[in-house]
Amino acid sequence: MDKTVKILVILFAVVGLGLLGFYLIKQWHTQAVEHAVDREIAACAKRMAQLESDLHDLSEGEGAGGRSTATGPDLESAFGSDKPMTALQAESVDCQKITAQAVAFFRYLDSKGYLAGAGINSRAEELFEEMYQKLAANPPADVGEMENLTNLMHNVTHLYRVLGKDRVSLIKEILKSESAVVEPAMAVLYSWLIVCDTGNQTVKTSSRLGTLYQYSAFFLNTLGGRSYLLRRDSKLRMLINYYALLALDQANDAKLNSYGLDIRPHLDYLFYDISNQKGLLYRQRYLSRLAALKNKYQ
Repeated sequence: MDKTVKILVILFAVVGLGLLGFYLIKQWHTQAVEHAVDREIAACAKRMAQLESDLHDLSEGEGAGGRSTATGPDLESAFGSDKPMTALQAESVDCQKITAQAVAFFRYLDSKGYLAGAGINSRAEELFEEMYQKLAANPPADVGEMENLTNLMHNVTHLYRVLGKDRVSLIKEILKSESAVVEPAMAVLYSWLIVCDTGNQTVKTSSRLGTLYQYSAFFLNTLGGRSYLLRRDSKLRMLINYYALLALDQANDAKLNSYGLDIRPHLDYLFYDISNQKGLLYRQRYLSRLAALKNKYQ
């Protein structure tokens, strides 16, 4: 009997010590986990504060002037005292300012001597209008591209055939040499073409919207147009796609989407690409505009 009692006492003691040890270890583990969670929360809060600060700085940098204060280009030399605007709705575009910025940009190009160096005896604005008229008079094949090899080759070489080698080479030189102002220049020229070429600022009556729609379909929906974009750097490719989508949206509103292009998949792809693209001056504005279009076409 004594032996049995001793065994039971020892057994209860072992079990008690085991339970006590388990409780202490559990308590220690719980405290360790809580401390780790607290440290992670503090670290996350610090990272969130930094991200909010960065976002605030970015918003401030993209203020009324639309320029990054840290690394933005000197826009005044290319566009005058009024910095380029990126609002592309007809009701919010100040055409007087947009026209002044476009004229200032053409004069800026003239001052750099690009045209004279290429043996072209005209001003930049005149050359721009000449090239636009050539492209408008000779649109690409937006349908039937794959019916035969001739159509496909014509689309792949479309810009060279219509504009000529010398003008294409000049465009490439300007894009390379003026990479710092290409992005705001595209914002200015798009608004100038699509909104401000008519006296009443009505997109639906713009004489140029039909041509821009043709080339939007070319870049978005044909092998020739996409192959051209694939040969450009990612920033320029995204910008061309972005303005192509804006033109397609406005063509939808004006009931000019004769090819029935679906804008929705292009919006998703471009939103993802711009979200991961660094070095864009107006990146947040592009994303906001694309998000609004996604909601519009749900």
